[in-house]
Amino acid sequence: MKNNPMPYEKNGSSLVCWFFIVTLFLPILVLPPSFQPSDWTRVMLFRVIVITLIGVLLFKFFYKKDLRLELPAWNTSLYGPLIILVAYFATLLAATVFSQDILFSIFGSPARAGGVLSMVCYFIFAVLLALFINKRQWQRLFHMLFAAGIMASLLALAQYFNVFKNIFIAYEGGSAPSFLGNSTILAIYMLFLTFLSFTFFIQGKSPKIKIAYGMLFLLFASTIFITGSRAAYLGLLAGFLYFFLFFPYSHKMKVLKIAAVAILLCSVLVVAMFNLLPQLGEKNNILKTVSSRVSLQRISQDIFGTRLSAWKMTWQAIKDRPLLGWGPENFYIGFEKYYDPTPFATPKLLWDKPHNIFLDVAVNSGIFSALLYIAFWIVLFARLTIAKRNQQKDEAYADNPLRIHALQAMFIGYLIVLFFNFDSFATYIISFFFIGYAFYLITLKQEKIALPIVQHTIFQKKLPAIAALAVLVIFSWFWNIKPLYLNEKIVRAKNLAAEKHCQQAFAIANSQDWSRSGIMRPYAIVKYSEVVSNCAFIEPEKEVEYSQKMVSLLKTAGTIQPSFSKIWVFMGSFTNVLAAREENSDAKKNLLREAIGYLQKAIDLSPGRQEAFAQMEKSYLIAQDYPAMEKTAHDCIAIDPRFGECYWHLGVAQVFLGNQLEGKKNVELAVKNGYEKPPYKQLAIAYMSQKNWKEAVLAYEQVPIYYENKEEAASIHAVLAFLYDKAGDYVKAGESALEVFKLQPENPETIPFIKLLLGKRPNDSILKSSLAFIYLQPGPQQELSKAKAIYLQLAADYPANASYRWELAKICYQLKQYDQAWRHALAILGINPKAREGVEEFIKTLPAEYWQSYLQR
Repeated sequence: MKNNPMPYEKNGSSLVCWFFIVTLFLPILVLPPSFQPSDWTRVMLFRVIVITLIGVLLFKFFYKKDLRLELPAWNTSLYGPLIILVAYFATLLAATVFSQDILFSIFGSPARAGGVLSMVCYFIFAVLLALFINKRQWQRLFHMLFAAGIMASLLALAQYFNVFKNIFIAYEGGSAPSFLGNSTILAIYMLFLTFLSFTFFIQGKSPKIKIAYGMLFLLFASTIFITGSRAAYLGLLAGFLYFFLFFPYSHKMKVLKIAAVAILLCSVLVVAMFNLLPQLGEKNNILKTVSSRVSLQRISQDIFGTRLSAWKMTWQAIKDRPLLGWGPENFYIGFEKYYDPTPFATPKLLWDKPHNIFLDVAVNSGIFSALLYIAFWIVLFARLTIAKRNQQKDEAYADNPLRIHALQAMFIGYLIVLFFNFDSFATYIISFFFIGYAFYLITLKQEKIALPIVQHTIFQKKLPAIAALAVLVIFSWFWNIKPLYLNEKIVRAKNLAAEKHCQQAFAIANSQDWSRSGIMRPYAIVKYSEVVSNCAFIEPEKEVEYSQKMVSLLKTAGTIQPSFSKIWVFMGSFTNVLAAREENSDAKKNLLREAIGYLQKAIDLSPGRQEAFAQMEKSYLIAQDYPAMEKTAHDCIAIDPRFGECYWHLGVAQVFLGNQLEGKKNVELAVKNGYEKPPYKQLAIAYMSQKNWKEAVLAYEQVPIYYENKEEAASIHAVLAFLYDKAGDYVKAGESALEVFKLQPENPETIPFIKLLLGKRPNDSILKSSLAFIYLQPGPQQELSKAKAIYLQLAADYPANASYRWELAKICYQLKQYDQAWRHALAILGINPKAREGVEEFIKTLPAEYWQSYLQR
């Protein structure tokens, strides 16, 4: 046992320091599509770094025996923050054991950076920082942190001010996310750096250093400003109020208290000014950002219209499982169970976090865990206060009291932001970095005990070292590197599908068996489902094949993650596709029974999610069970009357049942409530079943036509021709039939159909010209003489129409009837003298004597 005031000075390893430097740059590491979702891929690299570092340290300590490790002598008060933090992590582990979804609790969501495995790595990260980084290395790490922060800030400013818009996505309206993917996460990250740079500015020994850190402070504070994060504004204000009001050096207290009051009054004045004079926000984008973010009306809507309602639902989930919660990362299970869309601005609020860190902890790992989380911050704050007071009296630690004070201000601001938000990878890294720094500062003046070198020979044998290396490789490959590689493939395919580059998307997505994608199976299968959903139209002949494959994959995902309602909705959706294509009635009934079962499972998990009801309505539509379809649609609308799709299905069901007036009203309500791209074919078929041809035509006219698929486009025009005929609009029927011929010249039904229409409207010029056009086209149905006869009749009936004469001139030219061609060309000049240039060019194509005759005319 020995007393050494600076025991870690000799313990710092440059290799360990480099590990931490690399870690600090991970939040700004972006390489699409490999780093998408960015947090998940970063956290996998982080876990590899941490486990590798642990392996190196264990190797040096047990095998090489050249690592000296010192710990503070036991003192319950000193170890208080660490004890509580360990207890908190113990509750996380216990909650994981009894989790509703254990694998999800361990590995977390790819869209986030949580999971117990990652959380343990963050904890180890903080402890290793406190143990192995010395004063000089801490300063080096701060500079690296500033470097990462500068790059993040500069990109955010470039995005906000639309600089290099050909390279970076612009965010002129605010909320620039920089490398971090979310503006609020960027603001939290910058909050730590703002306090750090301000502290270094105060402590600067020379004007140049003060100017440098002052500029950094302004850069980081400006970045917070352009993120538009109200919670960050409040956290920054609260942190600086504490910083100034409780400044550790009494000779500056009066001035700083005045500064604190001035900051508070200035903040109140700004809020009041922009609320009383909202037109100020119209001056430029910066003022617009301020005006929109400090608007009391918008703040009230956000808190009372969204967050408070979500928090009430979260509290219901907490009361359901108060002891150990639903399991880490399983907020979505409890939230979905009690989800009610009616209080929110949109009926589709997709939250996987409660946007409140205390509720987040309580719902995931229980109320006791939340109390430990709160206790950790209270005890850490108290220990920092003690350390600040003790080190104020010692010249050897002259810089530390102000840094400890800044840490406390950081943590206050951080927790205030998290009251309205949640952590992400960048905020986990920077918060645990400063927790590690806090542990380091707390233990600086404490008595240290050097751990004895382990002398047992087993640790010097190669077999244990090889076994440890194997564990490291397995951990890195199966839980980090392989998922990183597979994630790159599925994300690339998803992005290509979203841009309708479907052949490339399928080429990538189909090259992997996603049922064997390890820890990311449910996530990858859901993403593959999105690829298929977006691109099924490109290969309609494979729709059944893809749907069968998706149902099989989704069953695997449902086995692994049975509480994720979206999986069951997808299963029901793809089974509906199979049922719609099935010709055998018994097989169709079985498929529909399966689909309804899957969708009922989704409804049981999330009774407030209307997407499952909408898919079930489709099941009943395929089954032609219109009363059940109508009832399900009513149940859906009863949940939230703003969901447009359910109005659509209600209207279609009512039309099928003969209640056309109510059906039409509900169809209109569907569009009014934001239902995008309605399936108008469904509606047209419903009206056709009632022989309401007029409404059927109006519905089918809304069906989009994509001419890239000629067969499908021809089919739509053929149906339109049929409907126009039934509705008595023979002209449009003929025009649609002509479109069918243009798309499918070999179609043998076009001419008989137009002749049928001519029987109903024998004097219609459009029908006649359509038939003549068909006779003109090269192919098996070309009959020039019949085309000529039709155009001669049209020219006689409509002598002022020069286009008929043009067609006659061309036909006579093809028949080598040059005299007649010449006369029709001259007749065009008599009708339209402005056509002289075109007529002369045509005459020049005739034998030479006709041009001479024209000139001598």
